[in-house]
Amino acid sequence: NVMITGETGTGKELFARAIHENSPRAGENFIVIDCAALTENLVESTLFGHEKGAFTSADKKQTGLIRMAHRGTLFLDEVGELPLSVQGAFLRVLQEHRFRPLGGSREVYSDFRLVAATHRNLDDLVLAGRFRSDLLFRLRSTTIDLPPLRKRKEDIKELTVHYMTRLCDRYGMGTKGLSPEFIEALLAYPWPGNVRELIHALENALSTAQNEPTLFPVHLPKKIRVRLTRSSISNNTRARPCGETKGSARPFPTLKSLVEKTEQQYFQSLVSFAGGDIRQICAISGLSRAVVYARLKKYNITRRFDCQAPQPS
Repeated sequence: NVMITGETGTGKELFARAIHENSPRAGENFIVIDCAALTENLVESTLFGHEKGAFTSADKKQTGLIRMAHRGTLFLDEVGELPLSVQGAFLRVLQEHRFRPLGGSREVYSDFRLVAATHRNLDDLVLAGRFRSDLLFRLRSTTIDLPPLRKRKEDIKELTVHYMTRLCDRYGMGTKGLSPEFIEALLAYPWPGNVRELIHALENALSTAQNEPTLFPVHLPKKIRVRLTRSSISNNTRARPCGETKGSARPFPTLKSLVEKTEQQYFQSLVSFAGGDIRQICAISGLSRAVVYARLKKYNITRRFDCQAPQPS
């Protein structure tokens, strides 16, 4: 048995699939059970299956997911949400690999490998009386902790290329180029939603880019670009002394000069993360086009990534 722990969205199911695909069971079923979606009244039927007539709505025989995982891998996602009422029965399945479907008179055998995942602290659930300690002991034969994406930035580019290829194939699109600025933006963002948020951001970028061959920061979701811009400004101004000590040769700066310097840094960062798109710059800053153009001219800032009209040959 393998237990995978980590924050929500860190790619636990992807890792579980990798375990399955690199095992002798790779040619068999990989069955996913989302424990958080199991309802109390149907959990046993879902896991163990049932015979026809086992209960009021059982108008036909149904094979349970545990049996469907025979010779393959059973993945219990969010195992901490497994109802306490069924944990004892599931513990026996782990020990004996045998169970009885609802309404059945004979036991069924299932040879499966178990991989479980959770974002919860199961020890706390045991202390709270919501998870069986003996079941937890059985689940923890091998434990793998997946760190959040913000702590493994070296994986971001590889993950981006992997998912971009899959997404382009899924939507029948040609392969997109990834600009250095796009990769830099991905590396600078903290990804609170982890791999799941990265995938959604890439889907959004593809949708925004349409037929454009290369992705830039402007193609990322607005909330990501806004956060990156604010972070850039904060980093540039944090802990910066605004003047020298008394007697210094350099005078104390005026408020106007300090405000202008901060404003210039803001627009430089904003233009970079918006890819030079004036509509995005206006949307993020909340300023009109006239005001934005005036600021860019004042600080001699060029919209480097804006699309230029083709020049006559």
